[in-house]
Amino acid sequence: MCDPVTAAVVMGGLQVATAVQNYNSQKAVAAAKERANEQTRRNSDQAYLYDLSKIDKETVSSARELKAAQFKNSQDTNKKLAQTLNLNAGNPDKIIQDIAGTQDMDFLDSTRDYEIDVTKLYDKTNEAYAAQQRRYNSIAPVMMPSRTGLFLKVGTQIATGYQSGMAAKAPKTG
Repeated sequence: MCDPVTAAVVMGGLQVATAVQNYNSQKAVAAAKERANEQTRRNSDQAYLYDLSKIDKETVSSARELKAAQFKNSQDTNKKLAQTLNLNAGNPDKIIQDIAGTQDMDFLDSTRDYEIDVTKLYDKTNEAYAAQQRRYNSIAPVMMPSRTGLFLKVGTQIATGYQSGMAAKAPKTG
């Protein structure tokens, strides 16, 4: 068996080594969590950009549909006008007014549908941003271990070991 002073020094040394090892372990765990959080942020950004890309494609598609509907309406109007005028069927001014009124309604219908699509796509953009914010907000902050806490723990353990050593060295009176 070793003397009490040596035992106190060894115990103090083990406690200091344990405290340092715990600090290093906590630091490694915190660094791993930070890397995982960064990857989560990158994935969230990628998902957001994908959502925006999808929304942009839908916007372009909606604009194409509007232009196609408007072109079709104008072609139908021209066709009806030409057919009716070629048949000499009545007053040309009334024929043009009738066909123009039909075209106006078709134009308003296609424009209304386009505006509804644009509104829905705007809402989807807001939803995509909100989803990204929810993903970001779900990332738990990482708490790095405290160096000051480590130093205080080591200092306390050294002081405790010193006191134990001094108490073991003190002459027994009595």
